[in-house]
Parts: sequence; structure tokens; C-alpha cells
Amino acid sequence: AARRLIGLLRDRQIGHRIAVGPGAARLHDGLDAVLAAVCAEPQARAMLADERTLTTLLRGQFADLHWGTLNHCLWNAGTAECQNALPEDQRGPGPLLGACQPARCRHSAVTAKHMPIWLAEEQDLKRMLTGPRLGAARRESLQNRLADVQLITTTWRESQPDQEGTAP
Repeated sequence: AARRLIGLLRDRQIGHRIAVGPGAARLHDGLDAVLAAVCAEPQARAMLADERTLTTLLRGQFADLHWGTLNHCLWNAGTAECQNALPEDQRGPGPLLGACQPARCRHSAVTAKHMPIWLAEEQDLKRMLTGPRLGAARRESLQNRLADVQLITTTWRESQPDQEGTAP
């Protein structure tokens, strides 16, 4: 996990937008805060080469980060979409992966590693919607899911103009 965070930090350091989604700005801000802390003093710049120091700073900044297949969750118990429907006394100490809404939750950040899944799902949904024998309810369900998926894929394409929507 530390290596993945350091990789994101290095990509951010050279100016890449590394994530899209509702929580992307928070992820970018956290990485920028670590970079600012390290670069604040000339002597501290040497810490950029020290992975142990970076790991410590990143752990402090992202103590509640949960790595996922579809997204990364910058978990915050009080405002997590996955637990909104639960009564206060039944909410857990971490995200509920089965109830995750990555396109809508303010804690969700989708990176380049996640994009192949999102792009493939978008294509699958478009293909399914061309079926002539879809019932009205199923068509509406697929259209709603496609709209959610496109919240991520459209933003990704707009942030990656040279890549034509493909993940690096």
C-alpha cells in the first residue's frame, strides 16, 4: 500500500491528475499537502528520495484510505454513502464494499488502475441497451447505471485528452 501511495505521489509531483470522481480533489489535496510539507524547506527536499519518510507522511495524511478494485475510498464514517441508509447504532468502522457507490460517494477516487474496469462496463452497458427485447424496467435500470458509470468515464476522458479515454 505504501508503494502504491508513493507511486501516486510521484505521479502527482510531476503534475499528473491521478484520479477522478467525487473524492479525487481530496486525494489530490492530500498528496499536494505531503509534497508541500516535504518541499517547504531546502533540507526537507532530500526526503523526497527517502521512501520511509514519504511512507510516514502519507500514512498520516491517508490514515483511513481503503484500496479497492473499482475505486479508492478516503473513508469518513460520518458522511459515507455506503452507510447512509443504516441507523446510527448499526454503522461500522469501515466502508461497506457491497453498498459502495463509487460514482456518487464523496470519498471515492478512481485512478488510472481502475479505468479499464469502468471503460469496459460502459461498453457493456451500451451494448446491452441496444437489445431490442429489453423490458422498460430493465432498460431504465441499465440507463441509470450507464449514467453513473459515465460520471466517471466522461470526467476521465476530459482529464486525459491525449489518451482518448484509455487508461495508461
